[in-house]
Amino acid sequence: MNAAPELTVMTLTLNEAGALGEFLGRLKPISDLVPGFELLIVDGGSTDGTVEIAQRAGARLVRQSLPGYGNAYREGLELARGRWILTMDADGSHPPEFFAELWRRRDDWDVVMGSRYLSVKGDSRPRLRRVMSWFLNLVFSTFLGVPLTDISGGFRLYRASAAHGAQSVAPHYDVVADVILRLYGRGFRILEIPYHYELRKAGESKARLLSYSLSYIQTLLKMWWWLRFGPRG
Repeated sequence: MNAAPELTVMTLTLNEAGALGEFLGRLKPISDLVPGFELLIVDGGSTDGTVEIAQRAGARLVRQSLPGYGNAYREGLELARGRWILTMDADGSHPPEFFAELWRRRDDWDVVMGSRYLSVKGDSRPRLRRVMSWFLNLVFSTFLGVPLTDISGGFRLYRASAAHGAQSVAPHYDVVADVILRLYGRGFRILEIPYHYELRKAGESKARLLSYSLSYIQTLLKMWWWLRFGPRG
């Protein structure tokens, strides 16, 4: 049996052909530090050439078995073979050049994650989206009493042993908040580092504001209860 790779780079795709080529071409800063890393792409049924681009690049492509972003994210974390798992968006918003800082700080932590809110210039999105996202994270951290600034951010380096035990149940985009809050509640060590969130390179966001907001409200209420009465070691 082949030894487990040191790192899995995991990204989720759904009709990302316009951005995926550039994303794949920017991974050299990661391969320079971790040669032979595993590239895992979990695809949600793309019909625009995304699958073919991923296959030509030599990625390990998995078709998600259950619908929904939350299921794809959980499936990717569980299927990742690396000792560490780097989660990135395929749209180019997470700069691969920042990986070196995450990797450098990993030894004393179970999760090292980028934060858009530890720097005043941490987000290139339009002002309204920046403010809404900042407010969402402020509500989560204040209401739950959790000392994290970017609970909804997806640029993370997980120790695989931590990620595999997250036991998330969130169905939609709120899965990233659900996972990190469950790890926090179980006592895993989490470090945030400021980084600059870039604009999507191509295509359109798959998030829809109404469903996105409702799913986060549900997760906020569930996690309030869980953090007080549910965490176990």
